[in-house]
Amino acid sequence: MKKLILLTIAALSLAGCNRSPDFYFTRGNHLLAAGKHSDAMEDYNRALLLKRNYPEALVSRGLLFERMGDRQKAGLDYRKAIEMKADYLPAYNNLGAMLMDAGNYSEAVKLFSEALAAKRDYSFALLNRGLAYYKLDDCGAATADLSRALDLNPKFEMAYYHRALCARDAKNLPAAIADLDALLALNPAAALARFERGKALYHLGDHGGAAQEFSAAAGLMPKDPSSHYWLAFSLYKTAYYEGALDAGRKASELKPDSHQIHGLLGDIYASSGDRVRAATEYKWAAELSSKNAALYEARLKALTAPAAQTRKKRG
Repeated sequence: MKKLILLTIAALSLAGCNRSPDFYFTRGNHLLAAGKHSDAMEDYNRALLLKRNYPEALVSRGLLFERMGDRQKAGLDYRKAIEMKADYLPAYNNLGAMLMDAGNYSEAVKLFSEALAAKRDYSFALLNRGLAYYKLDDCGAATADLSRALDLNPKFEMAYYHRALCARDAKNLPAAIADLDALLALNPAAALARFERGKALYHLGDHGGAAQEFSAAAGLMPKDPSSHYWLAFSLYKTAYYEGALDAGRKASELKPDSHQIHGLLGDIYASSGDRVRAATEYKWAAELSSKNAALYEARLKALTAPAAQTRKKRG
């Protein structure tokens, strides 16, 4: 009986030794997806011991290193994969994305350019290089890459969004709105797209339409003070002071140290006839920003001037 058990163990051990590097690579990917990082690492190492020229396993192990917080080792694996197989595109994409996360946009542009030299129509490299160009404030190059990426894959939400930002910066608001509309058709819950669409409509003078977008953005990002602030601003422009005050107070709760929010609340209270509260907000805004104190003090002075003139006439 003991002999049988030993033979069985030996057979299982031999079976394990005969497993291919592809077996360990595939099992490692399943383990990585399941969050079993230590087990996945063991399988990737086994795969690479059995097959040294294995860029796919290097990239997967690099991704695992990233998830474990070791970007240096991840970068080494990605670069080794590129050296082994210059046209293995996922290695470029992962390394480039990691460079962008670290703020190394110029290096990322170089890397994505290498990937595009290997494959001109690699849509992910065009998308990511476009995003890197945007971060480098080169909207011309960014728009060109993002447009090519969208020609290849019209479902790239980030491409629409950043091309819209470039159009906005160029004061081409209709083009910006068109891209944001395309993005929202793909993803109606894209909060930042709602927010940017609201700003575009506001600057085009459509304050009611802007308020609708800012309201949607505030619903999707309830803890974002900017959405509530711009909602208050838009409603104030439509003379809906009650709604503007609600949104302004919410913005103030989320960011109590913002002089812009308190200044806006002062304007809303003043327009709605509540001079006491308006004065309180202007004073608070002036205290929060010495740079803009004169502006708020002037509004406070204008707020009290009519009352002073009335007393003079009566005297």
